[in-house]
Amino acid sequence: MRFWHSLSLVMCLLGALLVSSGAYAQADENTEKAKALFGKGKAELDAGHFPEALVAFQDAYALKPLPAMLKNIAVVHESMGNLPGAVEYYTKYLESSPKDADKINEAVANLKKALAANWATIELSTEPAGANVWVGTKAGPPRGVTPFTLQVPSGKQTLVLEKPGFQLVTRPISLAAGRVTPVGIALPPLMPILVVRSTPVGAEVLIDGRPVGKTPFNQAVLGGAHRLEVKLGGFAPFQRDIELNAAHTAAAPLLVDVPLSERAASGELALTVDRKGSQILIDGQPVGSSPLASPLSLPEGLHKLEVRPEDGSKPHEEMVAINAGQTTRTRVAFGGVEETADSGGGGGGISGRTWSYIILGTGGALIATGGVFGILANSANGDLDDCRKDSECKRTDAELDKADAVKSKALMTDILLGSGIAVAGAGLAVFFMSDDPADKPPVTIVPTIGGAAAVGAFEF
Repeated sequence: MRFWHSLSLVMCLLGALLVSSGAYAQADENTEKAKALFGKGKAELDAGHFPEALVAFQDAYALKPLPAMLKNIAVVHESMGNLPGAVEYYTKYLESSPKDADKINEAVANLKKALAANWATIELSTEPAGANVWVGTKAGPPRGVTPFTLQVPSGKQTLVLEKPGFQLVTRPISLAAGRVTPVGIALPPLMPILVVRSTPVGAEVLIDGRPVGKTPFNQAVLGGAHRLEVKLGGFAPFQRDIELNAAHTAAAPLLVDVPLSERAASGELALTVDRKGSQILIDGQPVGSSPLASPLSLPEGLHKLEVRPEDGSKPHEEMVAINAGQTTRTRVAFGGVEETADSGGGGGGISGRTWSYIILGTGGALIATGGVFGILANSANGDLDDCRKDSECKRTDAELDKADAVKSKALMTDILLGSGIAVAGAGLAVFFMSDDPADKPPVTIVPTIGGAAAVGAFEF
């Protein structure tokens, strides 16, 4: 038992020795690094490279916090013209009760006199807070982080502010000695970079509906969510929602490649629905409710039209043909559809019913004119009979003239009556094939000997 106790004690001592030796080795390594940094700082100071010397001395002090290193840091601040920094580190150095304390106290007193006589105080804040601040140029460690109060020489100075995700700000400022000046600075956000490429090039680029340039596009855009559109004549438009942030820098922009596809030939569908609020679908996709504000632009070809009344009654369905560059007009009355095509835009045109009236009127006019010529033919025929009874007229040129007059008037009568009947028949056909079936008398076309006949009932 005593043996195991002794063994445990020996193991503990060995462990302690190992830990001590490890700590000693680490301390020895830090000392060597600190010495190297001190040598570098002294060389940079002698060469007048004050920002580099300051970084080296601060790193050496972090590894080996010797009071003498604080004095070196204070000297660098004084050499850089940062008197408040020099006062701060000389004061920390004096806390170690150095042998040259009297000399350092005198230096601090002189620095404070210079500060009071020739320096100004800035109460600096930024929106947002957390910006690093330099005075003059961005060299060496920052003087502080906003919000904070700093002292600078009076007169014209330049403040340099930097915060990740925001633009670097350089702000000139004039300061009066011995005065406290509050300064507030808004940091503009860093503008992300957007690159848009298209095939083919030359397409218009729009951000949130506003034209901003043409492809190839490479510009800074305000961060956040945006709607990107790319348009080029003869090609289908491209749309995409994008999100820009500070990570999209010039070295790593947000890249959008747009392979534009040729636009399919298209026409328009002008749709009239007799029930307001009816839902309209094309090829199963909702496109709005009746009445539509403007005709629908659709690719050339057949499309399924569906109109669903608001009251839930049976929907209307049909296939409509869209021709490139033309407007197809369709009227839906839940039982009647009128469909025509024209190459123009707008305008209601003349309905089939109206055309039937015009054709019927033309046919009636021809028949009436034929009737007039029939009367004239009968009258001429009577004159011819009288001439043949008269011996002086019979077998003379007068008889021939009267016979010719009868023949010409009879021929005109036949032509006009035949044309009138044909035109009137065409008008009736147009009448029965146009407008809503609900407004027409029932008509049936039946074959007859030598042709066909329209059989129906008419109401008067």
